[in-house]
Amino acid sequence: AKSLWFESGSASTLVSVSSDLVGQISAADIRVPSPGYPNYNSSIMDGYAVKTSDLVVMKKLYDGMDEKERGNFRIDFVLDGKVFAGDSNTARISSIDKSSSNGGYPTAVYVTTGAAVPNEYDAVIPVEDTKEAETGQIMCIIDDKIASVLATTKPWTWIRPIGCDIAAGSIVLSKGEKIQPVHMALLAQCGVNQISVKYLPKVGILSTGNELLTTNNKDQCQGGKIPDANRPLLLSQLATYGNCKPHDLGIVSDDVSIEMISDKLQNVLWNDGIDVIISTGGISMGEKDNMEQVFVEGMGGKIHFGRMEMKPGKPTTFITIDKESSDGTIWRKLVVALPGNPVSASVCTELLVRPCLDLLHHGVDVSEVVNSLDEQVFIRCAVDNASVHDELMATLRTDVKLDKGRPEYHRVSLERAPCPHDKLYYSYQATTTGVQRSSRVLSLRNADGLMMLPRGGKLGCGKDVAKTGEAYPVLLYQSSSYSMRSGTRFEESMHRRMIKKEIEPSEKMHLGIVVCTSENEEANGRVNKVRTILMDSLGKEENVKLVDTVVCDVDASYDMIAQRLNEAVCGMNNANAIFVVVLGKSGQESNQLPFRTGLDVSHALRQMTTKHADALAMRLRKAASSEDTLAALFENVVGLVRNASSVLIACSDRGLGKTGSVVRSSLNHLVAMLKN
Repeated sequence: AKSLWFESGSASTLVSVSSDLVGQISAADIRVPSPGYPNYNSSIMDGYAVKTSDLVVMKKLYDGMDEKERGNFRIDFVLDGKVFAGDSNTARISSIDKSSSNGGYPTAVYVTTGAAVPNEYDAVIPVEDTKEAETGQIMCIIDDKIASVLATTKPWTWIRPIGCDIAAGSIVLSKGEKIQPVHMALLAQCGVNQISVKYLPKVGILSTGNELLTTNNKDQCQGGKIPDANRPLLLSQLATYGNCKPHDLGIVSDDVSIEMISDKLQNVLWNDGIDVIISTGGISMGEKDNMEQVFVEGMGGKIHFGRMEMKPGKPTTFITIDKESSDGTIWRKLVVALPGNPVSASVCTELLVRPCLDLLHHGVDVSEVVNSLDEQVFIRCAVDNASVHDELMATLRTDVKLDKGRPEYHRVSLERAPCPHDKLYYSYQATTTGVQRSSRVLSLRNADGLMMLPRGGKLGCGKDVAKTGEAYPVLLYQSSSYSMRSGTRFEESMHRRMIKKEIEPSEKMHLGIVVCTSENEEANGRVNKVRTILMDSLGKEENVKLVDTVVCDVDASYDMIAQRLNEAVCGMNNANAIFVVVLGKSGQESNQLPFRTGLDVSHALRQMTTKHADALAMRLRKAASSEDTLAALFENVVGLVRNASSVLIACSDRGLGKTGSVVRSSLNHLVAMLKN
C-alpha cells in the first residue's frame, strides 16, 4: 500500500502551459523569478511622471505664501518626452540640456497607463490635474488642483513599483494544488512556459452481460436486450473528476471463456498501461456471474473485500493484481468490480472509486516518521487523512421508509430555506428523487447528494421510517472537474461517524444554561430573558428541552471563577449542549460589557474544553456583533466538555438571539465533527 501510494503520487510529467492543464495537479512549487512582477515601475494612470523632490521645493514655497500670492502661483514643468505602454524605459525620452533648455524648470514625462516610468521619476500626476501649453513643451498643474497635488503626491503615487503585485520568490502554484484558470494568468505573468503535473491514472471501464448492446436503437433492444447505460454513464462521470483518464474497454459477453477475458484484461493492464479496471456486472451470485473467477483465478488477483453493508452496491468487490518485474519490483493494479445496475455502479463509483483515484493522483507528502510506520498503521493514517465529500445536515420534507437490511445512500435534491427564527441564516431541506431502485437511472437526475440513512428495524436504529423534519447527513455531489480536496478529512467526517453508528437521527437538544454575572440577576428577570431568547432562537420546545439553568457568580478571582464554572458545567448531567452566557452590567451601566470578567470566563472555559471549534466560535462572534457591536469584545469558546458528552458554547448576552440562530443550524454537524 505504501509503495503504491508513493509511486503513483510521485510520478509526474513535464508539460507545456496551456488551458488544457486546468483541473490537473501541480507536481512542484512554481516560484516567481527575480525581480518579480511587474518587472519595471509601471504607471497606474495616464499622466505625467515627476520627481517628488521638485514638488517638495514647490510645497515649501506654496506653504509660505498668503492667499493673494497663492492665487498667482504656477507650477510649470518642461516636458522631457513621452512613454507609451510597451515602450522601453528610455525609448521616447528626449535629451535635454538641463542647464540651458529648461530655464530652471523641473521636468516631467508624459506616460500612459501601464507604461514604464523612467528611473529618475518617482510619482505620477494624473492628466486630469494638468494642462499643456499650446507649444506642447510645457505642462502645468491646474490652478485649483495645486494644493491637493502638493499635499497628496508622495513617492510612488500612482506607480506600481517593481515586484509589487508578485514579489520575487513568491509561490504562485504550490505542489499538490489543483490548477485553476487564475494560474494560467499567473504563469503568463511570471514567464513560465513549462510545469510538472501529477500523473493521471488510466482507468478502464468494462461492461459485462449477454443482454447488453452498444446501440440505443429501440428496434434492436428487443427480446431481452437492453442498451449498455453503464459505460457512457461511468466514462462521463469519471471525466468530470479531473483525477484520471477514463478509457472504454467495451463489453464482454457472459459466454466468453474465463481464459479469453483474462487474456484480454491482462493485455489491457500490462501492455496498454491501464492502472485501474472498473467492471460492471457479473460479480454477484448468479450462474453466469464469473468476473470474480476472471480476476482471481484467471489473473491472480487478491480479493480485499467482496460484500458491502450498503444500499445500493452490496456485491461491490475490490481486488488487487500484482506483477513482479525482472528487477524484483512489484507493480500493482487495482480492480473495482461493481454491480450491473447503473445506479449502483454510479453511486459506488462516487463513494468508493472517486476518493481512491484522488489518493492515487495526489499521492502523499509525509514525514519519514509516517513513512516508517507499520503497513496497517500507514493505511489507517492514509484513510483517516483522505479528502472526502463535503457534507451538510438536511431535514427530510417527507417520510422515507428505512431499509431493514442495510444503511442506504438515498438520492436527494436539496433546497436552501431561511431559518424560521432568523432570515439571515439558512438550513437545508431534502426531497427524495423518487423510487430508489438501483436500475432506475432517473433517481440520479436532479440529485444534489446522497443522504445517509441508517439501517431500520430492531437490528438497526430501532424504527422503520425516517420522519419528516428529521435531519440526516448528506454527502454532496460536486461540480465538474472537481478533485476532492475539500478540506473535509475522512477521520472527522459525519460519514465516518455514521459508519461507526455514532450518529443518530436528530433528537431534541438537551439544553443547559450557565448564566455568569457579578450581581443577583434573578430579581430583575435577566436570567429569564436569557432563557427565553435561547429557547426561541434554538427552535423552542419542538427542538429543545431545557434541563437546567444555573447562575454562576463571577465577581471573584480567576481561580475562583474557574472553580465555579467547572462545578456548574459538570453538574449538568442531562445536557448535551451547554450555553455559558456572560451578562453585561445592569442599571446605569447597562451598555458596559465587563471586559475583564469576560476574558477570565473565556480563558477558564477554554482550559476546560477539548476539540475546540474555533471557526464556529468566530462565526458566532461575527453574528452577535452584527446585532450589538459590543459582542465583538467577548472571546467566544466552542468545544467539548464532560468527557466529550456535551458541547459547550460560551457567549455574551449581547446579540444572543443571533448566536442561538447560528448554533441551531450548526449544532448537529458540530456534534458529529467533534465527538470521537
